Amino acid sequence: MFCADGTYFYAFPVFFEAMLKDMEWSRAETAAALSIGIFVIGAISPLIGILVSKIGIRLITILGSVVAGIGFILLSTVTEPWQFYLYYGLILSLGIACIDLVPNMAAVGSWFVKRRSMALGIATAGIGAGGAVLPPLASWLISMYGWQTSFLFLAALATLIGVPISAIIMRTREEKKSISGEKQEKDVSSDRVLIEGTTIEQAVKGQAFWLISIGGMLWVWAYMTGLIHLVAFAVDVGIERVAAAGAVGLLAVFSIPGRLGFGRLGDAVDKRYVFMMGTFLQIVAFIVLMRSTNLTMLYIYSLLLGINIGGVTPILPGLLIDHFGKKYFG
Repeated sequence: MFCADGTYFYAFPVFFEAMLKDMEWSRAETAAALSIGIFVIGAISPLIGILVSKIGIRLITILGSVVAGIGFILLSTVTEPWQFYLYYGLILSLGIACIDLVPNMAAVGSWFVKRRSMALGIATAGIGAGGAVLPPLASWLISMYGWQTSFLFLAALATLIGVPISAIIMRTREEKKSISGEKQEKDVSSDRVLIEGTTIEQAVKGQAFWLISIGGMLWVWAYMTGLIHLVAFAVDVGIERVAAAGAVGLLAVFSIPGRLGFGRLGDAVDKRYVFMMGTFLQIVAFIVLMRSTNLTMLYIYSLLLGINIGGVTPILPGLLIDHFGKKYFG
């Protein structure tokens, strides 16, 4: 998740601003690539979940790392918007979908019962770490070598780090082989659905599935809109690009305590209330952004939205597992 989200999501605003200037495309034209990509990830995620259950997490994440590397290499050759949509919106997005939340959350969710939200928070802290490191690095690479060569650096990162980590660390685990939480699960819950899992057919017939899905969709839509245009917005109000990229990095840094804090809170109180608290922070963050005219205000926005992103990210999969069990979680 360090590589996947750090390169795909958090570094995108930096490349976005550089490509706008170089290619003379409109903002809507350029941002459409990420919109397509998010749609592709959402559409393909159920299939990835099925494949994770059928053939295992390790093979899926290795394949995803290779495809992501190919996507970044192709992006270094972009000259037309349609190429950007194909390489970023389709090819890279398919690779990222195979190494991001679905396989990782399925892996973590199957290992932990007690303190599951905390475990998910710790796991997703890699997203914050990647977001803290990679946007400033991308900004420096672009200033030194240009955005085309910088995409090649990201290709090397995705492949040379992603493939070995997937091969060495990622493992499928049968439910009966889970760590001690499996026995604890039978003691702490009399509801067999938590162990056996609700099927997809059963889940989509219930209100909870759609409320969680729509709530998650609206939350992602709001924060991604602010993230994509953050650097370009900051440059418009007179803030230097490197400083604006730093705001993206800080957003990711602030997401780490959000992940850990909300993860711990999600184990102590109803996750629905934790989600509501996170979305309230999002509202406040965008009010601050609308009034941002200097770097200080931009950093306050990064603080608030970072805690929101970090906090809600582990809560949503926790809600799904609580309602529908682990067996079909992917």
